[in-house]
Amino acid sequence: MYSVGGLLLALNSLMLPQTLNLNGALQRAMAPVAIQAAEAKTEKTTSTVAAVVKDEKPAAKRTIFVTVTAYSSTPDQTDSTPFITANGTHVRDGIIAANFLKFGAKVRFPDYSGDKIYEVTDRMNARYPDRADIWMESREEAIVFGIRTLKMEILP
Repeated sequence: MYSVGGLLLALNSLMLPQTLNLNGALQRAMAPVAIQAAEAKTEKTTSTVAAVVKDEKPAAKRTIFVTVTAYSSTPDQTDSTPFITANGTHVRDGIIAANFLKFGAKVRFPDYSGDKIYEVTDRMNARYPDRADIWMESREEAIVFGIRTLKMEILP
């Protein structure tokens, strides 16, 4: 099967010198059709890629299982500045403490909170080098959460 360009090249090699003008006319006549087909294909591909990119969630760089606990802003669970995280920001929904990830690392717990993204802004006691601690607004919420083993997706 020949493409339009391949077909014209094949026709060109078969034609005698007298018919070169006809071949040139055929090429000029066929050019808009070939351009239109290429533009339609490109437009379709571009719109498909745009749709995929728009709906795509960030892919996990690494997935691990980790022991997860919860804490709230009380001095007995933190330190003398319970509303300030280890990197100097204020506590808020969507932050976690973890010693094994750098500040600013983004993670998800898909089995616990779906696509919600958490950011590492705090640290835990040194005796917990491989745990994560989710900040909660109240001590009661933290107690209800308890201690769990959850799948953690570490995002790029």
